[in-house]
Amino acid sequence: MDIGPVTIVAKGSALVYQVNFDLKGSHQQLWFEVDNLAQQELSSSGDTALMALLLPAMLANENIHVKGSVSERLLFSLNGAYQTILTQTIPYLQRVNITAEHCNTQSSSATGVITGFSAGVDSFCTITDYFSNSPPKALKVTHLLYNNVGSHGPGEERLFRERYQQLKETADTWQLPFITVNSNMNDFYGRSLDFQLTHTLRNAAIPMLFQQFIGHFLYSSAYSYQDLFVGESYDMAYSDAFSMPLLATESLQCHSVGSEHSRVEKTLRISSNPDSYKVLDVCVKGDRAGNCSHCDKCLRTLLTLDLAGKLELYKDNFDLAVYQQHKQAFINEVLISKDPLLKEIVVWAKQQGYRFAAHHYLSATMLFLKRSPAKVFLLFKNQLKKLLSSLGLYHPKQYH
Repeated sequence: MDIGPVTIVAKGSALVYQVNFDLKGSHQQLWFEVDNLAQQELSSSGDTALMALLLPAMLANENIHVKGSVSERLLFSLNGAYQTILTQTIPYLQRVNITAEHCNTQSSSATGVITGFSAGVDSFCTITDYFSNSPPKALKVTHLLYNNVGSHGPGEERLFRERYQQLKETADTWQLPFITVNSNMNDFYGRSLDFQLTHTLRNAAIPMLFQQFIGHFLYSSAYSYQDLFVGESYDMAYSDAFSMPLLATESLQCHSVGSEHSRVEKTLRISSNPDSYKVLDVCVKGDRAGNCSHCDKCLRTLLTLDLAGKLELYKDNFDLAVYQQHKQAFINEVLISKDPLLKEIVVWAKQQGYRFAAHHYLSATMLFLKRSPAKVFLLFKNQLKKLLSSLGLYHPKQYH
């Protein structure tokens, strides 16, 4: 893969960072349209393009040459430790060699702090910790970021605009610049590099555009420290705490934040922030802005708020009648789930002295049996062998 020099052009009130590249013998163009910059300049380095195209190159097993300047520190990490994490997380990727015409070793000495704001539980918690609750000045959020790099699903362009407008009023009340970045990055990833699997690197590429005025990027982690690991997974977020520092340049430090809190703790933490009552947006349904109140993420959030006695605070932002229709079935799912974000709800409820009804456990057991007949048969078989063996009616084979 050859990545050409970066060009930056004006498009109305926006600036467009664009670069031509070759992949599998095909000439293509990657672009990022940046708006609401408030007179700030974009970086012309190749760091953003390199990070955005690394995964497609590894999937195609093509070495990368950047015809421009990239961070020496970033180039070193991407050639080494970071690819190790990527190949352990996504085993079908191939290691590639990355070279560049020029390496930058200078720092811009920027002091700005930027974080993505989607109004989800994770990003609201980051705002609480790094803006509202008097953090150190060097890490206090100064800019908000809203990206379109694959998270919006079908109708992504329309939803991207709708969701931004929905959140802008909140950003304005905080008096924080709210930068938008629209991109065609998702076009080069495909099904084998879906968004949940690759979101960290997609989003981390964007702040590299702002190295002239941003010195810290805070990426809101989805998982608590006890659940983190490096290994094959469906979600890159499990390794964020290990991988994010490797994406630093001479000018920009990257931080994974929020893993000191469980998802339940984050949800309770933001429930004390009145700004969340009308704009909290956790929905994974991709057909409209707002919360559907019945997808897994909506139900997970609402059940936590319900158990904590905070549900009514969000009556203007969720359809609580729809939630009540799906609540019982969702509790059954929670009780048998291996998802760490659902398991912690059960643990927390127990710690608070909350008891789920007996019929929930019965329904959950029936659901488990229905879904796992082979496991149930094996469990029954092993228990039967133990019983027969204790009665002297079964003798395990002995191998000599």
